[in-house]
Amino acid sequence: MTLIPKKNKLFITAYCITVIFLLFPNLCVAESAKVTSNTCNTNLGLQPIARLVSTPKMPTVLNESNSLIQNLFKIIASSVPLHTVTIEKPLRLYTQIWKQAVSPFFNFDFDFNSPVQKTEITIDNVSLILISGGKPITIHADSRYQVPEILAKSGTNAVAAVDGTFFSLKYLTSNVMIGPVLSQVNNQFIPGNNSENKKLTGRPLVLISPRKARYIEFDPDKHNTLAGIQAEMADVTDAFVAGAFLLKNGQPSVASSFKNLYGADVARHRAFWGISKTGVPTIGVSTKPVDSANLAIMLAKAALQNAVMLDSGASTSLAMEGKSLVGYIPRPVPHVVALIPTAGVKTECS
Repeated sequence: MTLIPKKNKLFITAYCITVIFLLFPNLCVAESAKVTSNTCNTNLGLQPIARLVSTPKMPTVLNESNSLIQNLFKIIASSVPLHTVTIEKPLRLYTQIWKQAVSPFFNFDFDFNSPVQKTEITIDNVSLILISGGKPITIHADSRYQVPEILAKSGTNAVAAVDGTFFSLKYLTSNVMIGPVLSQVNNQFIPGNNSENKKLTGRPLVLISPRKARYIEFDPDKHNTLAGIQAEMADVTDAFVAGAFLLKNGQPSVASSFKNLYGADVARHRAFWGISKTGVPTIGVSTKPVDSANLAIMLAKAALQNAVMLDSGASTSLAMEGKSLVGYIPRPVPHVVALIPTAGVKTECS
């Protein structure tokens, strides 16, 4: 019986893992799609599920294959003593190796490939309308419009949107925002007013890329230039300063944290957007007035992981497939957070 040298084992193992990953990425995608379509509330994380990682389309993988293969070889050669591997449970080990090797190329914490769906839920006697799924973008319009009109004029295939961040009320047709703003629709970074920026220190700076979203504290000295926000996220496509943190890592913000947000303790219609515990983008509004601290608690119960407050009160607006979902005529706005479907649109849930 001929023994295979250890170096050859390393090569064979690395080769097999690489070939499986490069030639059969759709296996993971198909299984993930099957899991996310089993239940209406899966996107929001309202029911616990085992979610697999979605892989990108084949061309993207092939373009990065050289670096990917090198990374696989490096990790396997440095951290996997193959002579100690038994046949009983090799899958877990190889899955860990694979995830560690490809993590620089993909983000396992976000899912921008779920169907877009609307869900209406009642928590603590307050109804929320949530729209989840798809890929998040922002739209900075050339003037102020109702949200359905912004979607129609955007030139995108976004199917849902919530009113975005705060804007100047000086001119009725102005689209001037409070703080810096970047939208991939017009591909233009507009810095914020320096005197206003100082008052925004510590508020959530929302950064969106094709693969992920981040919420970090706004620093007017660092984040009022395109280079400044690119230093935080190299592939950033959208950015703006939101009103306040509602949830951080699943923990709701306490009332004292909203002290610098005007009217935070007053019951108002509220708009928000965030990421669920399953990594799915979620936008929404409250259909009844609620204060900021209680809204934060509700969103934690709705299984969101991170969320921020958007422009609320009279501006609170939510639309899907060309229709407004609020029972009043809201104030026209120049900015929205929208969802582009990447896996279709599902029927509404309750």
